[in-house]
Amino acid sequence: MRGFKIYKGFRTSLTLRVLSTTLVLTTIVLWVVGSALLNRISTGVVNEKIKSALSESTLAVYSAQFRFTSGGVTDAALKKIAQEVVNAKKVIRATESGREVILIRSAKNLDPEVAIDTVSNRVSYESIPSELRVRLLNSGDAVWARSIIEYADGNKVPGIVVGDKLSIPRVGPYDIYFLFSFESQANTLNLVKNYLFLAGFILLLLIIGITWLVIRQVIEPVRDAARIAEEFTAGKLEKRISVVGSDEISRLGISFNAMATAIEQQIKRLENLSKVQQRFVSDVSHELRTPLTTIRMASDLIYAYRDKFEPNISRSAELLQSQIDRFELLLSDLLEVSRFDATEAAMEISEIDLNEMVARCITDLTLISAEKNVVVNLEKDLVNPIVSVDARRIERILRNLLTNAIYHANEKPIDVTIKSNSFALSVSIRDYGTGIDPAQVSRVFDRFWRADPARARSRGGTGLGLSIAQEDAHLHGGTLKAWGKLNEGAQFILTIPRKIGWKIETEPIELLTTK
Repeated sequence: MRGFKIYKGFRTSLTLRVLSTTLVLTTIVLWVVGSALLNRISTGVVNEKIKSALSESTLAVYSAQFRFTSGGVTDAALKKIAQEVVNAKKVIRATESGREVILIRSAKNLDPEVAIDTVSNRVSYESIPSELRVRLLNSGDAVWARSIIEYADGNKVPGIVVGDKLSIPRVGPYDIYFLFSFESQANTLNLVKNYLFLAGFILLLLIIGITWLVIRQVIEPVRDAARIAEEFTAGKLEKRISVVGSDEISRLGISFNAMATAIEQQIKRLENLSKVQQRFVSDVSHELRTPLTTIRMASDLIYAYRDKFEPNISRSAELLQSQIDRFELLLSDLLEVSRFDATEAAMEISEIDLNEMVARCITDLTLISAEKNVVVNLEKDLVNPIVSVDARRIERILRNLLTNAIYHANEKPIDVTIKSNSFALSVSIRDYGTGIDPAQVSRVFDRFWRADPARARSRGGTGLGLSIAQEDAHLHGGTLKAWGKLNEGAQFILTIPRKIGWKIETEPIELLTTK
């Protein structure tokens, strides 16, 4: 869960992403640069120490050779000179900087007349690499190698061993080795490394701080713009971005404000136009009620005596009656649409048995289905068909869908299925007749829309039935979905929550898909 919160914060915060990226990249760069710099310094310090050691060893060899050559040749004199050569530079402990000396007979000097092998500060002969002794034996010049200087007390320090040859009177060839400790250089490098780490850490904090300040200067105006845009989208059309300066962010604010002003003006014009349209539809519908009532009364009278008229006049009376019925239905639908547009549609909620309502609607349409030679199959819900709805509106939806299905079934059966779950109930009406072009399915709920514009309304429809049905479904917090395919039929699914205000988590019946 914590990792998910970090991931979510990383995705939703530009500041966090930029700071994290800067931190990672800066750390990598500082690490690479610091490592390269430390390596360069280490190489320089070590090379300088080796150069100094070789120079010092050369001078010490010359001095030792001179002393052995010019000194006495007695046993005591040779041993004294050897001791003086070894201790020419005093080094008390290995932890101090300086050099150690080992004087040891050459491999060619198997039986010297006087043995003067000696070491300084109890240095172990193991400090000399065997490979170095072989190289010195076969070389005419000084040789050197890096090694670990070991003492009799077990102390060990890294260093360099420089070997050269001496020719001692009465004794013969001897090897002299100078051991130089790297401990001082190691301490220096550790100090440099610590300071590099500290400097890198401080530099990293400074870069992060500077980056944060720069990001804040850029992000804050963008964040304000995003907040204003969200409020504008939520309907607060008077919101504008505060513009300071004349940089790119300011120009963005100016452009946004100009766009928002244009959108606000356009929305207000459309709102005014919509109000005028709604008022016009409502007023016209009401104003037509009075003359229509008079026409209805006259039409009913003529229709009642149609049998006494000539056949042509009698037929005209029947047509007049049917068209007045259709006109009244159209006015009723227009009034209902105007109520939806004005958000004044009211509901009367009651508990109903959806199984019984669907069965009653099918029974009421028996004459039409028989006329069209269509069989309607009903599969009732077996769990819990009780639902709280506006019964009049739900019945109007069902009658509209069933009537449409019967008229377009082409004498093929219609399957009506009712299913429910804990949250909602669905009614599916599936026919296998004419069908709907999949490209036009999204338009079936548009007002006055027809799949074939050239086709006249031959069965008295107003073109508002499906639009009103969808509004009724939305009024309940439900959905009305459609699927269709030419010559394979259509499917409409009405899904409503069990109680008004409940959220539909899952729909009991899923809509078919076109493959």
